[in-house]
Amino acid sequence: MKKFSVTCVFVCSILFLSVVFPLKTVAAMPFYSLAPEPLVLRAEFSTDYSKSTAERKHNIALAAKALDNALIAPEEEFSFNRRVGPRSKERGYKDAKIIVGGEFVEGVGGGVCQVSTTLYNAMLLAGFSATEYHPHSLQVSYVQPSFDAMVSYYNADLRFVNDTKNPVYLKTRADGSKLTVRIYGARLKNKIVLESRVVSTIAPTETVIVDEKGEFPDLKKGERRIISYGKAGLQSEGYVLVYSDNGVLLSRKKIRKDKYSPIARVVVEGTASIEEELPEGTDVAEEEGETFLPFMYGNHKDVFAVLYQNIVIRSPESLGRGEIR
Repeated sequence: MKKFSVTCVFVCSILFLSVVFPLKTVAAMPFYSLAPEPLVLRAEFSTDYSKSTAERKHNIALAAKALDNALIAPEEEFSFNRRVGPRSKERGYKDAKIIVGGEFVEGVGGGVCQVSTTLYNAMLLAGFSATEYHPHSLQVSYVQPSFDAMVSYYNADLRFVNDTKNPVYLKTRADGSKLTVRIYGARLKNKIVLESRVVSTIAPTETVIVDEKGEFPDLKKGERRIISYGKAGLQSEGYVLVYSDNGVLLSRKKIRKDKYSPIARVVVEGTASIEEELPEGTDVAEEEGETFLPFMYGNHKDVFAVLYQNIVIRSPESLGRGEIR
């Protein structure tokens, strides 16, 4: 009776996989164990990308589709780059924000790192350890510090080994707002929790740009305006906590320590010339090379005039009744 139950479990697992994977993949799958365990959901993790641009959403959906249905044999090392492939315009990827040299710039395949990061967290929750991962130089908004996984096809990968006796397969879903990665395999015996701890913050620096091209004509010489407020950097640590089924903490392990650079505050300094403004209501007239200004204030009712560098200021009463120079 026991042999019959074991056989049924294995056959059911194969039939289930045959629905998900092409027939040729299932047919080539080796016989992993004399007592295979039923394949269940080991872990899942989701990230939000609802506020991303249309191009970034497109890239996330494209990479998630490439990752979907990946099968990982026992003792096999999974490679994100090998599975997803190059991120190029020829393969359908678009320009979106990426991080290069500590700055956000436009680049082909922006958003793919959110897919690798989502897989990284699902992998940790499933009880696996990364054999290769890379943090971003700047903190990203879609995951807690010390739990990101940056990828670049030629020099940065995300890898982990299936160290169980059963196959593991991945399912992904990107619906335009939420990205979810599910990992199926043998049942996980304990509950795993991820903990992010910020150790310290790093104040942003200030960069002053002089407006030599005149892009801010309303900004007078010496005046300054903040055009980017910047963001503080930080140092953080990532921990994996393992709990028993009844909630007892079995272990707490620090798996990484990271430093994310601050984003500088950018201030522009104006260069526009400062023109001397006359009081409102002042009339200006020229006569024989001299400038006459109506007198605006004073104690004398009749005449009060000041001559300075060929400029004469008159009271209204004196206008039309002769001049005092």
